[in-house]
Amino acid sequence: MTIKIGVLGAARISQPALFDPALDVDGVEVIGVAARDPDRAAKQVAEFGLAQIYANYADVLNDPAVDAVYNPLPISLHHQWTMAALEAGKHVLCEKPFASNAKQAKEMVASAAEKDLVLMEAFHWRYHPLADRLGALLDDEVVGEMRRIEAAFTVPIKRSDAVRHSWDLSGGALMDLGCYAVQWARFCAGSEPKVVGATMVEGSPNIDVLASIDLEFASGVTCHVHTAMEDCERGAWLTVTGSAGTLQVDNPIHPHFGHKLTVTRGDETTTEMVEGQTTYHYQLEAFRDAINDGRPLPTGGQDAIATMEVIDAAYVAAGFPIRGTDLG
Repeated sequence: MTIKIGVLGAARISQPALFDPALDVDGVEVIGVAARDPDRAAKQVAEFGLAQIYANYADVLNDPAVDAVYNPLPISLHHQWTMAALEAGKHVLCEKPFASNAKQAKEMVASAAEKDLVLMEAFHWRYHPLADRLGALLDDEVVGEMRRIEAAFTVPIKRSDAVRHSWDLSGGALMDLGCYAVQWARFCAGSEPKVVGATMVEGSPNIDVLASIDLEFASGVTCHVHTAMEDCERGAWLTVTGSAGTLQVDNPIHPHFGHKLTVTRGDETTTEMVEGQTTYHYQLEAFRDAINDGRPLPTGGQDAIATMEVIDAAYVAAGFPIRGTDLG
């Protein structure tokens, strides 16, 4: 079955995340876009040879030709329009972070389960062969008994970028960037952590432009997550330290743009790169296979809820309001 996808919004991420991989992923067709700005929708439709410009988001959901919806809208709109898409009987690929908070995430997951629809969070890195290689090395205890995880993702983002610096749109460094580092840590530990401390620097009102979070897993493994979108350079890395050595991944988020996986044990250091196509190519294949064949998703609903629970707890620990809640 060819999965026909409609897109909500004319976000920039749609090109690398959907339009480009759809060209070489069999069994997937993007058929149209709806956007608040019709000119932007028309531009994407023309540039990528799509069949349909929709007048509004509701028209995408009401089109019987649409099997699935891609939701790259601002975070504050993920819950509303994902719920609407599920109600319309559409599978959903929802951009990260999944929702404004864990409560919303649980409602989305419950709706998808009730309707037997695929709901996937677009943590694309998890579908690249690098993630499988990392998991295999940790399963083989290449660093011995795991003791410490450190994860960081920083990107300078100007305050003129209203989406990421807006409370109303559920912005913040932890939401937009740090969610990746939280998920890297959860993946490596293979379990769920508790937040034992968090500090944040406020930029715009209630918006964290820097967040440092300390986590602890039931196994005793500790973790530090760092993210920033001001006073920083662009960087993404993950380090796992164990009783026998250290494993580091440089650029786990976009390994197709170049990355390095380094294992150090005593005086011996090995470095490798894992070949593969783009992370988004594998993500789209996984979405297709989940719909057609019922294959399980590593970034399905329960995983999305778990990430949002850590994010909520980190905001509370730092004295910041949880996104999507009433400031009173």
